[in-house]
Amino acid sequence: MKTVMDEVLVNEWFAVLKSEEVKEAPVQVVVMGERVVVFRTSKGIHAFKDLCIHRGSALSIGTVKNDTLVCPYHGWQYDSDGNCVCIPAQAKGASIPLKARAQTYVCEEKYGLVWVCLGAPAAPIPEIEPYADPAFSTHVFGPYRINSSSARVIENFLDYSHLMWVHQGYLSDPEYSEIANYGVNRVNGRLVTDEVTIFEFDFDDPDRALIPVVYVKEAYRPLTAFLEKRFGAGRVMCILMASCPIDEQTSVTYTVHAINFDPGEISEYMAVNDAVMMQDMVILENQKPEELPLDLQAELSLKSDLMSIAYRKWLAECGVKLGTV
Repeated sequence: MKTVMDEVLVNEWFAVLKSEEVKEAPVQVVVMGERVVVFRTSKGIHAFKDLCIHRGSALSIGTVKNDTLVCPYHGWQYDSDGNCVCIPAQAKGASIPLKARAQTYVCEEKYGLVWVCLGAPAAPIPEIEPYADPAFSTHVFGPYRINSSSARVIENFLDYSHLMWVHQGYLSDPEYSEIANYGVNRVNGRLVTDEVTIFEFDFDDPDRALIPVVYVKEAYRPLTAFLEKRFGAGRVMCILMASCPIDEQTSVTYTVHAINFDPGEISEYMAVNDAVMMQDMVILENQKPEELPLDLQAELSLKSDLMSIAYRKWLAECGVKLGTV
Protein backbone atom coordinates (compact mmCIF):
# COMPACT_ATOMS: atom_id res chain seq x y z
CA MET A 1 0.00 0.00 0.00
CA LYS A 2 1.23 3.47 -0.87
CA THR A 3 2.11 5.71 2.10
CA VAL A 4 0.02 8.91 2.00
CA MET A 5 1.37 10.73 5.05
CA ASP A 6 -0.18 14.12 5.84
CA GLU A 7 2.21 16.57 7.54
CA VAL A 8 -0.60 17.77 9.84
CA LEU A 9 -2.35 14.48 10.56
CA VAL A 10 0.94 12.71 11.29
CA ASN A 11 0.84 14.52 14.65
CA GLU A 12 -2.73 13.50 15.47
CA TRP A 13 -3.96 10.59 17.59
CA PHE A 14 -5.94 7.89 15.77
CA ALA A 15 -8.06 5.16 17.32
CA VAL A 16 -6.90 2.02 15.51
CA LEU A 17 -8.29 -0.90 17.54
CA LYS A 18 -10.51 -1.79 20.47
CA SER A 19 -8.38 -2.55 23.52
CA GLU A 20 -9.96 -5.99 23.69
CA GLU A 21 -8.63 -6.81 20.20
CA VAL A 22 -5.01 -6.73 21.38
CA LYS A 23 -4.35 -9.86 23.42
CA GLU A 24 -1.42 -12.30 23.13
CA ALA A 25 -0.73 -11.86 19.42
CA PRO A 26 0.47 -8.71 17.61
CA VAL A 27 -2.05 -6.99 15.32
CA GLN A 28 -1.47 -5.03 12.10
CA VAL A 29 -3.29 -1.77 11.37
CA VAL A 30 -2.83 0.78 8.58
CA VAL A 31 -2.62 4.53 9.21
CA MET A 32 -2.27 6.80 6.16
CA GLY A 33 -0.85 3.90 4.15
CA GLU A 34 1.70 3.05 6.85
CA ARG A 35 1.62 -0.50 8.22
CA VAL A 36 1.76 -0.44 12.02
CA VAL A 37 2.02 -3.37 14.44
CA VAL A 38 0.31 -3.07 17.82
CA PHE A 39 1.16 -5.49 20.63
CA ARG A 40 0.87 -5.89 24.37
CA THR A 41 3.49 -6.75 26.99
CA SER A 42 3.56 -6.60 30.79
CA LYS A 43 4.68 -2.97 30.36
CA GLY A 44 1.56 -2.00 28.43
CA ILE A 45 0.52 -1.36 24.84
CA HIS A 46 3.07 -0.59 22.09
CA ALA A 47 3.11 0.36 18.40
CA PHE A 48 5.97 -0.07 15.90
CA LYS A 49 6.38 0.36 12.19
CA ASP A 50 5.39 -3.09 10.94
CA LEU A 51 8.81 -3.86 9.51
CA CYS A 52 11.83 -5.84 10.65
CA ILE A 53 15.02 -3.91 9.84
CA HIS A 54 16.75 -7.16 8.86
CA ARG A 55 14.88 -8.45 5.80
CA GLY A 56 11.64 -6.50 5.75
CA SER A 57 9.31 -9.06 7.29
CA ALA A 58 6.05 -7.89 8.85
CA LEU A 59 6.49 -8.06 12.61
CA SER A 60 2.71 -8.40 12.97
CA ILE A 61 2.87 -12.03 11.81
CA GLY A 62 5.40 -12.76 14.56
CA THR A 63 4.82 -13.44 18.24
CA VAL A 64 5.19 -11.79 21.64
CA LYS A 65 7.56 -13.72 23.91
CA ASN A 66 9.17 -12.68 27.21
CA ASP A 67 7.96 -9.09 26.71
CA THR A 68 9.63 -8.88 23.28
CA LEU A 69 8.20 -8.79 19.77
CA VAL A 70 9.72 -11.67 17.82
CA CYS A 71 10.18 -11.45 14.04
CA PRO A 72 8.79 -14.59 12.33
CA TYR A 73 11.55 -14.69 9.69
CA HIS A 74 14.81 -14.99 11.64
CA GLY A 75 13.69 -14.65 15.25
CA TRP A 76 15.07 -11.19 15.98
CA GLN A 77 13.59 -9.94 19.25
CA TYR A 78 12.64 -6.31 19.92
CA ASP A 79 11.94 -4.91 23.38
CA SER A 80 9.17 -2.40 24.10
CA ASP A 81 11.50 0.51 23.25
CA GLY A 82 12.25 -0.93 19.80
CA ASN A 83 15.76 -2.14 20.64
CA CYS A 84 16.78 -5.49 19.16
CA VAL A 85 17.89 -7.53 22.17
CA CYS A 86 18.48 -10.91 20.53
CA ILE A 87 19.68 -12.12 17.12
CA PRO A 88 19.59 -15.95 17.26
CA ALA A 89 21.92 -16.38 14.26
CA GLN A 90 24.75 -14.57 16.06
CA ALA A 91 27.21 -16.20 18.42
CA LYS A 92 26.34 -15.76 22.07
CA GLY A 93 27.92 -12.61 23.46
CA ALA A 94 28.27 -10.97 20.04
CA SER A 95 27.32 -7.30 20.03
CA ILE A 96 24.05 -6.29 18.38
CA PRO A 97 24.38 -3.53 15.75
CA LEU A 98 23.06 -0.17 16.95
CA LYS A 99 21.00 0.05 13.77
CA ALA A 100 19.12 -3.10 14.79
CA ARG A 101 15.99 -1.45 16.16
CA ALA A 102 12.36 -0.99 15.21
CA GLN A 103 10.75 2.38 14.55
CA THR A 104 8.44 3.11 17.47
CA TYR A 105 5.27 5.19 17.65
CA VAL A 106 3.52 6.67 20.67
CA CYS A 107 0.60 4.53 21.75
CA GLU A 108 -2.03 4.83 24.50
CA GLU A 109 -5.25 3.19 25.63
CA LYS A 110 -8.25 5.38 26.42
CA TYR A 111 -12.03 4.93 26.29
CA GLY A 112 -11.62 1.23 25.48
CA LEU A 113 -9.62 2.05 22.34
CA VAL A 114 -5.96 1.86 21.30
CA TRP A 115 -4.69 5.22 20.01
CA VAL A 116 -1.56 5.68 17.89
CA CYS A 117 0.27 8.82 16.75
CA LEU A 118 2.90 8.45 14.04
CA GLY A 119 4.63 11.76 14.86
CA ALA A 120 4.76 14.06 17.88
CA PRO A 121 1.23 14.53 19.31
CA ALA A 122 -0.03 18.05 18.66
CA ALA A 123 -2.49 17.66 21.55
CA PRO A 124 -3.46 15.01 24.11
CA ILE A 125 -6.25 12.52 23.45
CA PRO A 126 -9.37 14.47 24.45
CA GLU A 127 -10.35 14.34 28.13
CA ILE A 128 -14.14 14.09 28.25
CA GLU A 129 -15.67 14.15 31.72
CA PRO A 130 -18.67 11.80 31.35
CA TYR A 131 -16.41 8.92 30.29
CA ALA A 132 -14.75 9.01 33.73
CA ASP A 133 -18.06 9.45 35.59
CA PRO A 134 -19.29 6.22 37.26
CA ALA A 135 -22.87 7.38 36.65
CA PHE A 136 -22.31 6.71 32.92
CA SER A 137 -22.03 3.30 31.26
CA THR A 138 -19.75 3.17 28.19
CA HIS A 139 -20.05 1.12 25.00
CA VAL A 140 -17.54 0.86 22.16
CA PHE A 141 -18.75 0.44 18.57
CA GLY A 142 -16.81 -0.50 15.45
CA PRO A 143 -14.63 -0.92 13.58
CA TYR A 144 -16.54 0.48 10.64
CA ARG A 145 -14.45 0.32 7.47
CA ILE A 146 -15.86 2.93 5.10
CA ASN A 147 -14.99 3.65 1.49
CA SER A 148 -14.92 7.37 2.16
CA SER A 149 -12.38 9.82 3.51
CA SER A 150 -12.20 10.35 7.26
CA ALA A 151 -12.98 14.03 6.75
CA ARG A 152 -16.26 13.12 5.02
CA VAL A 153 -17.08 10.73 7.89
CA ILE A 154 -16.52 13.38 10.55
CA GLU A 155 -18.43 16.05 8.63
CA ASN A 156 -21.40 13.69 8.34
CA PHE A 157 -21.31 13.12 12.11
CA LEU A 158 -21.28 16.89 12.68
CA ASP A 159 -24.23 17.46 10.32
CA TYR A 160 -27.70 18.10 11.76
CA SER A 161 -30.10 18.12 8.84
CA HIS A 162 -29.55 14.53 7.63
CA LEU A 163 -30.89 12.97 10.85
CA MET A 164 -34.54 13.12 9.81
CA TRP A 165 -33.88 11.62 6.37
CA VAL A 166 -31.02 9.17 6.54
CA HIS A 167 -32.08 7.93 9.99
CA GLN A 168 -35.85 8.19 9.70
CA GLY A 169 -37.50 5.45 11.73
CA TYR A 170 -34.43 5.12 13.95
CA LEU A 171 -33.66 8.62 15.22
CA SER A 172 -36.16 11.10 13.78
CA ASP A 173 -38.73 11.78 11.08
CA PRO A 174 -38.84 14.01 7.94
CA GLU A 175 -41.83 15.85 9.42
CA TYR A 176 -39.31 17.53 11.79
CA SER A 177 -36.72 18.51 9.18
CA GLU A 178 -36.49 22.23 9.89
CA ILE A 179 -33.27 23.23 11.67
CA ALA A 180 -33.43 26.42 13.74
CA ASN A 181 -30.63 28.94 13.30
CA TYR A 182 -27.62 28.19 15.47
CA GLY A 183 -24.06 29.42 15.93
CA VAL A 184 -20.66 27.74 15.93
CA ASN A 185 -18.07 28.83 18.46
CA ARG A 186 -14.32 28.39 18.87
CA VAL A 187 -13.70 27.04 22.37
CA ASN A 188 -10.17 26.07 23.46
CA GLY A 189 -9.14 25.24 19.93
CA ARG A 190 -12.22 23.24 18.99
CA LEU A 191 -15.53 23.93 17.22
CA VAL A 192 -18.70 23.82 19.33
CA THR A 193 -22.25 24.40 18.13
CA ASP A 194 -24.95 26.16 20.07
CA GLU A 195 -27.70 23.95 21.42
CA VAL A 196 -29.89 22.59 18.63
CA THR A 197 -33.23 20.92 19.35
CA ILE A 198 -33.97 17.78 17.33
CA PHE A 199 -37.19 15.78 17.62
CA GLU A 200 -36.12 12.22 18.31
CA PHE A 201 -37.80 8.97 19.32
CA ASP A 202 -38.02 8.54 23.11
CA PHE A 203 -36.09 5.57 24.53
CA ASP A 204 -38.59 5.15 27.38
CA ASP A 205 -41.78 5.26 25.33
CA PRO A 206 -43.05 1.93 23.92
CA ASP A 207 -45.15 3.96 21.46
CA ARG A 208 -41.96 5.70 20.26
CA ALA A 209 -43.22 9.26 20.66
CA LEU A 210 -41.00 11.99 19.23
CA ILE A 211 -39.64 14.29 21.92
CA PRO A 212 -37.36 17.36 21.81
CA VAL A 213 -33.72 16.37 22.39
CA VAL A 214 -31.02 19.01 22.87
CA TYR A 215 -27.91 18.37 20.76
CA VAL A 216 -24.45 19.96 21.02
CA LYS A 217 -21.83 18.85 18.48
CA GLU A 218 -18.08 19.45 18.72
CA ALA A 219 -15.06 18.97 16.48
CA TYR A 220 -12.29 18.23 18.99
CA ARG A 221 -9.48 17.52 16.54
CA PRO A 222 -9.49 17.35 12.71
CA LEU A 223 -10.72 13.74 12.71
CA THR A 224 -12.20 13.39 16.20
CA ALA A 225 -15.68 14.65 17.08
CA PHE A 226 -18.13 14.56 19.97
CA LEU A 227 -21.89 14.77 20.47
CA GLU A 228 -23.87 15.36 23.66
CA LYS A 229 -27.62 14.66 23.62
CA ARG A 230 -29.88 15.69 26.50
CA PHE A 231 -33.24 13.92 26.63
CA GLY A 232 -34.68 15.77 29.62
CA ALA A 233 -35.10 14.57 33.22
CA GLY A 234 -31.30 14.50 33.53
CA ARG A 235 -30.86 11.83 30.85
CA VAL A 236 -27.65 12.36 28.84
CA MET A 237 -26.00 10.43 26.02
CA CYS A 238 -22.51 11.24 24.75
CA ILE A 239 -20.90 9.91 21.56
CA LEU A 240 -17.21 10.22 20.75
CA MET A 241 -16.27 9.49 17.12
CA ALA A 242 -12.70 8.89 15.95
CA SER A 243 -11.92 8.18 12.31
CA CYS A 244 -8.56 6.85 11.11
CA PRO A 245 -7.56 7.44 7.45
CA ILE A 246 -6.32 4.29 5.74
CA ASP A 247 -5.73 6.32 2.59
CA GLU A 248 -7.32 9.27 0.76
CA GLN A 249 -10.63 7.48 0.21
CA THR A 250 -10.81 4.79 2.90
CA SER A 251 -11.23 5.06 6.66
CA VAL A 252 -11.84 3.01 9.80
CA THR A 253 -14.10 4.59 12.41
CA TYR A 254 -14.95 3.85 16.04
CA THR A 255 -17.54 5.42 18.32
CA VAL A 256 -17.72 5.32 22.11
CA HIS A 257 -21.04 6.01 23.82
CA ALA A 258 -21.47 7.15 27.43
CA ILE A 259 -25.01 7.01 28.86
CA ASN A 260 -26.36 7.86 32.31
CA PHE A 261 -29.72 6.12 31.88
CA ASP A 262 -30.97 2.68 30.94
CA PRO A 263 -31.15 2.42 27.12
CA GLY A 264 -32.93 -0.94 27.30
CA GLU A 265 -31.54 -4.30 26.23
CA ILE A 266 -27.85 -3.65 25.44
CA SER A 267 -27.67 -6.08 22.52
CA GLU A 268 -30.68 -4.33 20.98
CA TYR A 269 -29.20 -0.90 21.65
CA MET A 270 -25.93 -1.90 19.98
CA ALA A 271 -27.76 -3.43 17.00
CA VAL A 272 -29.71 -0.19 16.47
CA ASN A 273 -26.53 1.89 16.61
CA ASP A 274 -24.81 -0.41 14.11
CA ALA A 275 -27.84 -0.03 11.83
CA VAL A 276 -27.65 3.78 12.12
CA MET A 277 -23.97 3.67 11.16
CA MET A 278 -24.79 1.46 8.17
CA GLN A 279 -27.30 4.08 7.01
CA ASP A 280 -24.57 6.72 7.17
CA MET A 281 -22.19 4.45 5.26
CA VAL A 282 -24.61 4.13 2.35
CA ILE A 283 -24.57 7.91 1.96
CA LEU A 284 -20.83 8.32 2.58
CA GLU A 285 -19.84 5.64 0.07
CA ASN A 286 -21.94 7.28 -2.63
CA GLN A 287 -20.78 10.90 -2.21
CA LYS A 288 -18.66 12.51 -4.91
CA PRO A 289 -15.93 13.43 -4.63
CA GLU A 290 -14.90 10.87 -1.99
CA GLU A 291 -12.64 13.54 -0.49
CA LEU A 292 -14.14 16.52 1.35
CA PRO A 293 -14.17 19.78 -0.69
CA LEU A 294 -12.63 22.62 1.32
CA ASP A 295 -13.49 25.23 -1.33
CA LEU A 296 -16.76 26.63 0.01
CA GLN A 297 -17.87 27.44 -3.54
CA ALA A 298 -17.59 23.80 -4.66
CA GLU A 299 -20.93 22.79 -3.11
CA LEU A 300 -24.07 24.75 -2.22
CA SER A 301 -24.46 25.38 1.52
CA LEU A 302 -27.32 26.74 3.64
CA LYS A 303 -27.64 28.17 7.17
CA SER A 304 -28.40 24.65 8.43
CA ASP A 305 -24.89 23.67 7.21
CA LEU A 306 -23.12 26.17 9.46
CA MET A 307 -21.14 23.50 11.34
CA SER A 308 -20.06 21.90 8.08
CA ILE A 309 -18.92 25.29 6.75
CA ALA A 310 -16.98 25.98 9.96
CA TYR A 311 -15.42 22.49 9.87
CA ARG A 312 -14.23 22.89 6.28
CA LYS A 313 -12.74 26.31 7.06
CA TRP A 314 -11.03 24.85 10.13
CA LEU A 315 -9.47 21.95 8.20
CA ALA A 316 -8.18 24.43 5.61
CA GLU A 317 -6.69 26.62 8.36
CA CYS A 318 -5.06 23.56 9.94
CA GLY A 319 -3.54 22.63 6.58
CA VAL A 320 -5.10 19.14 6.36
CA LYS A 321 -4.59 17.73 2.86
CA LEU A 322 -5.31 14.00 3.12
CA GLY A 323 -8.94 13.19 2.33
CA THR A 324 -9.74 16.73 1.20
CA VAL A 325 -9.82 18.53 -2.15
